[in-house]
Amino acid sequence: MFKLARTQRYTRALAYGLLSVLLLATLTSLSAAQGGGALLVGVNAPVNLDPASGSNDPEVLFNTLIYDKLFDALPDASIAPNLATGYTVSDDGLIYTVTLAEGVTFSDGAAFTSADVVFTFNRLVELESPALSLLSGGSFEIAAPDAATVVFTLTEPNADFIYGLAGRFAAILKADSATPNVLAEGDAPYANFVGTGPFVLTEYSANQRAMFTRNATYFKPGLPLLDSVELVFIEDPLAQIDALRTGAVNFIFKVPVDQISTLEAEASVTVITRTTNQHPVIRIRADAGALGEDVRVRQAFKLATNRDELNDVLLEGRGTVGNNDPIGPSYGVFYDATLAKPEFDPAAACALISDATGEARITTDFYVVDSLGYPDLGTVLQQQWAEGCIDVNILVRPEGVYYSNDEWLSVDLGITGWGDRPIPQSYLTEAYITGGIYNETHWSNAEIDALVAEAALTAETEARAGIYAQIAQIFADEGPIIIPYYAPVVGATTANVQGLVLAPFPGLTDLRTVSVTP
Repeated sequence: MFKLARTQRYTRALAYGLLSVLLLATLTSLSAAQGGGALLVGVNAPVNLDPASGSNDPEVLFNTLIYDKLFDALPDASIAPNLATGYTVSDDGLIYTVTLAEGVTFSDGAAFTSADVVFTFNRLVELESPALSLLSGGSFEIAAPDAATVVFTLTEPNADFIYGLAGRFAAILKADSATPNVLAEGDAPYANFVGTGPFVLTEYSANQRAMFTRNATYFKPGLPLLDSVELVFIEDPLAQIDALRTGAVNFIFKVPVDQISTLEAEASVTVITRTTNQHPVIRIRADAGALGEDVRVRQAFKLATNRDELNDVLLEGRGTVGNNDPIGPSYGVFYDATLAKPEFDPAAACALISDATGEARITTDFYVVDSLGYPDLGTVLQQQWAEGCIDVNILVRPEGVYYSNDEWLSVDLGITGWGDRPIPQSYLTEAYITGGIYNETHWSNAEIDALVAEAALTAETEARAGIYAQIAQIFADEGPIIIPYYAPVVGATTANVQGLVLAPFPGLTDLRTVSVTP
């Protein structure tokens, strides 16, 4: 049954968000006079521009500039109103009534109404968007009793539903947008890039740059402070750093670990480090006929992995070694700190490989995405696993190809980068339940499915923590993933950038209150 405890974390989240909004208004009034300037951001080129499915940092940042969501998930995981001004929930947890801001217009001058919200969420369902992972899998009805109200009716309670409305795929589109974010022919190439957001796309060149100018009719008074934002597409992280040093860009958010100390010593650069739940997932496909079908093979990989060494060598000890599941220490009480950590025991790994396969060693391809230092991680893992009777052939794949072509969802063994989420439920519903949209391991565990479903009904913090502890134990015993460490997000700006708060998921960084001085 639904554990209705809305005085706990899930209602406090909105209250904290409202306080943040009040603080934001104060800071905006204080800094408006010194606002303005142009922010140049060095990022990889986005590939999928559709707001309903573009998932990586550059894609999310691109859309965050153009569009607004009903609610924003803030860096501290609280919820703040945005296009919505508030919401109420029925006693049975099934009906969410959301009130909308009035006087808001799209960049083409059309008025924002409840019809746009209805269109957006129906489209998410039609496209089977990843947004549905926190939106009850799409099992809801949405109605618009008037222009300033929408009503979501769920088939069963969902303690995380508001986080779904604030998710990175839930950008509000103009009703009847047939081809959002598709370049048009003729004199108005950006006619399909119409949002209520703080900036308007004014120039776009694939693989080179995207220019956004201030939305003069933005509904938040005094915002944005910047005159423009330019995304400069630079694939190589070291080239991004060079661009930062020369002033070709003034914000990047993928600083390699071996460059942090050097940048920290430069007076013209400000390094920003944020503790997050960002982590690489070393995942072993576990369905019938796959490399990890036998749990003994999965356990062998874990025993052959020295996670402390990985953190020390690759992150200079800056990361945190936790459990082999996606719920890291940054989630506080939801993280089970009592769970025994796996030992590094290559001899035991060899024994399990022999028992499971009848062979002394196994050999397989190992797909590694060319991002966040993961090729180096792959090389160290290759060396460690060799001691555990596991030989791998490393195949480094470009980030755009690996994710956009869905290779990461099909290969037997690979590394996938997972960004931070405001709540751990997102990882579980996206990647680890049977049929999850990003279930890259193809693992199907009925007990995990049942526990994740129970967690969705449970708003009370301690009760949910108990459920997550059970999930962590199952991952430890038979899960198909290794989490080597939880990594900080490290970005950098030039010294003249003011007011930038790096989000745990960098693509969600709010640039509305940022300014750049001459």
